[in-house]
Amino acid sequence: MRVVKYIFLLLLLAAVALTVYIATQTGSFDVQRSKVIQATPVALFNYVDDYKNWDDWGPWKEDDPTIRNNYSDKTQGAGASFSWTGKDGTGKMETIKTIGTDSIQQKIYFDQSETPSDVYWVFTPVKGGTKVTWGMKGNMNFMMKAFSILSGGSDRMLGPMFEKGLENIDNILVKELKLYNIKINGLVKKAGTYYIKQSATCKIPELPALMGSMFTNLNKFTKDNNISVSGSAFAIYNKYDTTSNIVEFSVCIPVKEEIFTAQGSDITAGELIPYLALKTTLTGDYSHSKEAWDKSYAEIVKNKWMEDPNGKYLEVYKAGPLQSRKPSEWVTEIFIPITAKPKPVAPIVPTTSTDKPVPPPTAKSIE
Repeated sequence: MRVVKYIFLLLLLAAVALTVYIATQTGSFDVQRSKVIQATPVALFNYVDDYKNWDDWGPWKEDDPTIRNNYSDKTQGAGASFSWTGKDGTGKMETIKTIGTDSIQQKIYFDQSETPSDVYWVFTPVKGGTKVTWGMKGNMNFMMKAFSILSGGSDRMLGPMFEKGLENIDNILVKELKLYNIKINGLVKKAGTYYIKQSATCKIPELPALMGSMFTNLNKFTKDNNISVSGSAFAIYNKYDTTSNIVEFSVCIPVKEEIFTAQGSDITAGELIPYLALKTTLTGDYSHSKEAWDKSYAEIVKNKWMEDPNGKYLEVYKAGPLQSRKPSEWVTEIFIPITAKPKPVAPIVPTTSTDKPVPPPTAKSIE
């Protein structure tokens, strides 16, 4: 009986000692992993920034197939969030801030904890692609410190998960990015429509994130005001200057009837008048947009067409992230305004003049 008491006392002392040891260990941590992925920073940023894509590459499902994600109305950009439920408990993630397409700052909460940890992403252009860094830092409570010690430390506990996640992004996204097609459809009559718009000017690298946020605002505006949408969202490019790195644009949603907005509102209305345009269809990720535009201009030069300054330079988003999480299934239509082709005129043979015919002007870039 005395032996049992001694054993119990030893176990109690061991438990107290372990508790004191865990409590006195530093609770701060900062764990990160990096990987060079053969994709542009824009493509990687857009993919990671949308929480719905985390279903595809998240490494935690291998350990917990029962885990289920619940998404808020906004899944990308500042203010986006999602929550999950799994065998190890519940949690929530929210995006606090994005800086261009360079970085993402997030907060993660475990089991309704009031003290979140910081999650960060950094996308750095390097030779051969983009260096993607995924990390997490913060302060652990007692239970997290205990689990960390039993797992061999915070680096061994979190590091393999980050490595697997980056590997999954590499395997899934890079394969998707290689699947794309560009088709020159030829001259078409671009249909007109009423639309609502929000306009902005920014640096070119900031365009994707800002455009996504603006489309979210427009969609909310249509829902809040019961406005009937008619067709696919599109963007109008008023200026795209690679020299100054500046783009002036409007994001637009077509509507069935003419809309009048309040004076001073940053959301205004407009009407797209039908015009002749060269149409090009890009099927695939937006990172191939430049190639699609370049091929369109090459077609204009080949046919000696002239751009119409009264028309609009458009990208119409027929299918995108809302319709499919696979970039290879996204469809974007490009429209470049063209003047009506002149009717052929029979050449006049000069008698004494030696003047040579003046060649038609070539296509100019968007301004």
